[in-house]
Amino acid sequence: HASGGRALPPGTGGLLGLFVLLVALRAALVQARLHAEQALQLAVTDNLRQRLLRTLFQADWLWLSAVRPGRLPGVLLGTIDRLGMGLQHLQSLFAAAVTLAIMLGAALLIDPLPAAALAFGGLLVLALHVALRRQARREGDRAIGGMEDYYGFYTERLALIRLIRIFGAEAREAGRAEAVAAALRRARLGFMRGVGIGNFALQAGTAAVLAATVWLAATRWHSSPATLLPLIAVSARAVPLLTVIQSGLQNLAHDRPAVAELGQCLFEASRHAELADAAEPVPQDWSELRLEQVALRHDGRASPALDGITLAIRRGSTVHVSGPSGAGKSSLADVIAALAWPSSGRMLLDGVPLAPGQRRAWRERVAYVQQEPVLLHASICDNLRWAVPDASDERIGRALGDAAAGFVLTLPEGLDTVVGERGTRLSGGERQRIALARGLLRDPALLILDEVTSALDEENQAAVAGAIAALKGRMTILIIGHGGSLVQLADRRLTLSGGCVISDTGEIPSQFVADGTGGAMEG
Repeated sequence: HASGGRALPPGTGGLLGLFVLLVALRAALVQARLHAEQALQLAVTDNLRQRLLRTLFQADWLWLSAVRPGRLPGVLLGTIDRLGMGLQHLQSLFAAAVTLAIMLGAALLIDPLPAAALAFGGLLVLALHVALRRQARREGDRAIGGMEDYYGFYTERLALIRLIRIFGAEAREAGRAEAVAAALRRARLGFMRGVGIGNFALQAGTAAVLAATVWLAATRWHSSPATLLPLIAVSARAVPLLTVIQSGLQNLAHDRPAVAELGQCLFEASRHAELADAAEPVPQDWSELRLEQVALRHDGRASPALDGITLAIRRGSTVHVSGPSGAGKSSLADVIAALAWPSSGRMLLDGVPLAPGQRRAWRERVAYVQQEPVLLHASICDNLRWAVPDASDERIGRALGDAAAGFVLTLPEGLDTVVGERGTRLSGGERQRIALARGLLRDPALLILDEVTSALDEENQAAVAGAIAALKGRMTILIIGHGGSLVQLADRRLTLSGGCVISDTGEIPSQFVADGTGGAMEG
């Protein structure tokens, strides 16, 4: 050629093109495999998380309230993510095992005896790592406990930031955070050390097996160099695959406690699930709600939260329940709302016992407003419609008016105002009135107010009290509190102590008289 270059041998261009095609095809297959593995991992973890969440939503309130604070966030977020990683480890382990099996088959075709010796030596090295896999499982158990502590600590402290600042506890709590993180870090690093030791021992062991096999093949089995060289090449390629298998086995051992923890959590939540709604609907029109010898006991507590409560509540009445902390006020509200089911005794509507399977149907007739109003980081409208998704604008306006929350309409963005995380862009009184409006939007037959004015100033207490006063007679109202302006609105006042009614004053239906314990019994 005029350029002085040398011509390529015939067919070289085609071979180069085939090389590029094969490399591209391999890269595409690898990417497709990685995408499929990632998609499977995400699908499995999302499915497990949704399944657990649905099961928790159906679980009995007594069990939920007794669960360790950090356990459920730890399982939902940390444990299930670990299971996803475990699935990834299993996929890598399977791919490495298949590839290794193919290479072993090729080695057996090249020279069966040395290949069999190499395979036996490799399996022996893997078997010697049993102790490391046991250690990985123990580290996995420690990681589960550390993760629960980790999530529980941060969940509590984020809710206590204001108090931490007020009490000057920043340095102390930061030190505790470091201690919690250090415990989890030690568990994770201990596992990583085990993996590193395993990989080192595996590579050293396989190198010794390969050297011994080559020596035997050359001196005793009289293998030819033409077969030994390919075997050495195959063995060198197999060592990384053995490392993947060893690491995968340790990772799976480490992840086994996560499987056990998720299974245990699902089992416990399912075992404490509420029964499905019964075919018999809850009466829409009832005149009396009655508790008969109701007791409520929490697992692990010596004394019951409620102890033989018997009382009747007339529909449309307003009842105030007071008593010292721990007297059973909120427990009584939980039972009346069918959030908690009595350990013994029963609740009746017009003399007909409420069945366990009717709890959800009864709760549809109940609105519950608690001391600390919980609002979503969303608009006021979204927070209201969270209770009744199909509520009309007219119905929302009526609920706001009934809750003395008309201030919403004077805000620059009105119902579209975003309230911030936990409603922090609004005052405490504004949040409480929006929470009350959200409850009233359900048009409840029973409204439960649990310490709703205890954290409010006089102006907001008066606003809430005025709203409650206007609701009297339209629904049954149960007010939980120590005192304040809402006491004056009550037709009847109950005082609790030690889970028992010790005082019952006010309007009682004529067919009921006070018994010796201060409850109300049929006379």
